[in-house]
Amino acid sequence: WDRLTESKSTTLFALISTVQTIALVILQAKIFARNIDGWFNLHPGPDEYTEAEVQLLEAQETSNRVLNECPTIVMDPEFMVHEVPHIILITILACITGYLSFKLYKQFGWNIYQRIGTDVKLQSIYKARLIFVMLLKLDLLMMLLFSILIIPYYMVEFTSSGASYKGVVYMGITFFALVFLFESVAFKSIAKEHKAGMIAFLSFWILVMITYVWFCYIGISLVSIYKWYIGSIFGVTCLLMGALTFVIGIVVMRNFGKGLKEHLDKIGFQEEEAFDNSNDKRDMEVGSRRN
Repeated sequence: WDRLTESKSTTLFALISTVQTIALVILQAKIFARNIDGWFNLHPGPDEYTEAEVQLLEAQETSNRVLNECPTIVMDPEFMVHEVPHIILITILACITGYLSFKLYKQFGWNIYQRIGTDVKLQSIYKARLIFVMLLKLDLLMMLLFSILIIPYYMVEFTSSGASYKGVVYMGITFFALVFLFESVAFKSIAKEHKAGMIAFLSFWILVMITYVWFCYIGISLVSIYKWYIGSIFGVTCLLMGALTFVIGIVVMRNFGKGLKEHLDKIGFQEEEAFDNSNDKRDMEVGSRRN
């Protein structure tokens, strides 16, 4: 950052490079979207084949459904040969991710030690706070992914009961907006140690837990009706993560007023003071070079 802000020229160069990168990404995204649209127009109905790649157990089931619905379609009898490399690749990537996660976890502990010090109690409180923040982000991600997965399901269920598509969409958008709002309240509350904000978040999270139970029910229904096993995995995962978020949130709130905020504020002040001193030293060095 010091090198980027060393002069107006470097700052302008970084700004122009950023603008060029954004423009290039937008143009490439439009080209990609156009090509995808053209591919779908040339090859209608690829959903069955995409769906078959979800899991090994679903591949055979999807093939049977496609053949029953469209008997004129000729399926590749050796499609499992194409599925196995896909599954092996995912397994290898999962192992690599697990190894990197373990390394990051060790680094995570060292970072806590550097920031908090040798106080074991404060380390535990700080770790609980970081875990809670991580769960908030994962909850939002899982909720988004699962909602995309079940869009066709609850569109059919709601519209069959007389509800409109717009009503379902508005309800989903409103729910996501509320989740995002209350998670923002939780972020602010743990930073300032406001119990009122955390109580409001935990009260709202009970409603989210009820929604997770509904997600779990939908996931199990997807298994029983469509043999879509990933639906039940998503549903159960959402429910467990929601319950863990609620429990960790209570633990974090109970830790308010135990010295962590004061310690972090002190560290933040020291870091800001050190940053200002380094900037002053750099300005003095630049001035001496010009002279």
